[in-house]
Amino acid sequence: MKTEELIGTLVADHHRKPLVTGRTLCGAVPLALLVSACLFAWLLGARPDFGAALTSWRYLLKLLMAAAIAATATACLLHLARPQHRADSAFRWLPLLALPLLAGFVMEMAALPSDRWLTAAIGNQPYFCLIFVPLLSLAPLAATLWALRQGAPQSPGAGGAMAGLAAGGMGAVVFALHCDNDSPFYVAIWYLGAIGIVTLLGTFLGRRVLRW
Repeated sequence: MKTEELIGTLVADHHRKPLVTGRTLCGAVPLALLVSACLFAWLLGARPDFGAALTSWRYLLKLLMAAAIAATATACLLHLARPQHRADSAFRWLPLLALPLLAGFVMEMAALPSDRWLTAAIGNQPYFCLIFVPLLSLAPLAATLWALRQGAPQSPGAGGAMAGLAAGGMGAVVFALHCDNDSPFYVAIWYLGAIGIVTLLGTFLGRRVLRW
């Protein structure tokens, strides 16, 4: 069968594929997050001032930014599960996620003297973010890749990248319960950097496990 004929056959079945992918996501992602939560409780634990942090706009922005990345990328997985949908149609909306962070940048620049910007951007033990966000993202990455395998993404690499982005956002949400570096400067460098690592890993794995 030619590639064009195969795509046509899959398109004809497009109502079933996203449904199966969605059902798999609904079942696999909560289990993966439970694994990440157990790993988080074993290795890290919540920050001591968690209750007070919930009253800080910086912390809420960090938490909501990671959650928005996870939710948006997960929704895009359902779009990419259809073989007739090109990857660029899903990725073109992702830059909008940067708008809240840009607003946070402006607020932080107004709130902090310029001589404290570098300190806020570096934070405390930034390598923790680059280690633990990817670690806490491994179970969600396995879940999102498995769910996407139930569909037929046109581009395995792009599908894997979206799975990695979703998983990275989930791992960032979990890690944010521990991390006390809340500056938007820090989030832009270290959180997005860590999520980028998971996205690259997802791209690499997607090219191998999502081929059809």
